[in-house]
Amino acid sequence: MEISFSIFFREGNEIRVSLSSFSEEALGDIATDLAGIELVDISLVRQQGDFYADWKTLLQIATSIGKFLSENPNAILYYYCDEINPIPHIRPSHNIQPAEYRNRLFSILFQKGALLFPSLEVEDKPIIIKSDEGTAYIHLIYNSCLKEKAQMISDYLLEIAEGIK
Repeated sequence: MEISFSIFFREGNEIRVSLSSFSEEALGDIATDLAGIELVDISLVRQQGDFYADWKTLLQIATSIGKFLSENPNAILYYYCDEINPIPHIRPSHNIQPAEYRNRLFSILFQKGALLFPSLEVEDKPIIIKSDEGTAYIHLIYNSCLKEKAQMISDYLLEIAEGIK
């Protein structure tokens, strides 16, 4: 599955939202156990502009994600908070890395977005992996009926991370 769309806001700013299924090969040892469940990577990439995304824009993103989950009840979304791109207009006084900022923002965005779709019973499972290289933040977003599968994915990711440390 490959879905991609843009959200435009304030004077030519654009965020590209991409949803892409993990291959069975990428799922490794848990592919068989996840039969019937689709693990989908969600990517949010600023394409144009440097104006911060306001709440209206963030709620557009949350609404799009909620609609995707309502149309794909066997999907578990995987969101990795990256360090690659700096955060425009972040206050130096915050003194946090971009990944941690994105992690906090995504948690708030999820909480606000979940209120838009109460019948879905969507859950967020944050996964924090600390290593000598830094801290990785991952979120799994899923319908509550997939909690066991999300835990399996979380355990698998933590197991892989432990082997890399």
